[in-house]
Parts: sequence; C-alpha cells; structure tokens
Amino acid sequence: MPRVHSPTQIMTQGQAGSLGDAQRQATCGMVQWLQQDPRLSFSESAQVLGRAVKYSVANLAGRSSVGPGKMDKALLTQRWKQD
Repeated sequence: MPRVHSPTQIMTQGQAGSLGDAQRQATCGMVQWLQQDPRLSFSESAQVLGRAVKYSVANLAGRSSVGPGKMDKALLTQRWKQD
C-alpha cells in the first residue's frame, strides 16, 4: 500500500472497485503504519484516526476508485520518528 509523508502530513492510499473499499484500504494502511513506526497500539491508532484522518477522492473514473487518507503529523505522539 502506498505510503507518503510530507513535512506536515502522513498519507496512505487505497484503490478498489468502490470508494468505500478504497477508503477502508487507506484506513487499514494508516493503522498499520501507526503501529509500525510510532509504535502505537491498535486502540491508540483508532483514537488518533477517529479524530484526525481526512479523506479525499482522487479518482472515481472507470472500474477503480482511489481514496487517500491523510493526517497531520502534529497530532501524533512524541514517539513519531522525524526523518
């Protein structure tokens, strides 16, 4: 699953047959990332995502939908590793 980070945000992208499925993929990717890098628990990840993730629609054309999710790094705990 694609992962992107900028100086201020982290982003994951889901791609599927429907926008809902694409957003679910992006959310799962974000949870995995938060569990691996800043080492948040599943519960901590859910709490952060519940108030911080923002979705957009990148593509609805054809048979594939793309739904990226993004979140501001400032909302993460101090355990986030700065690159």
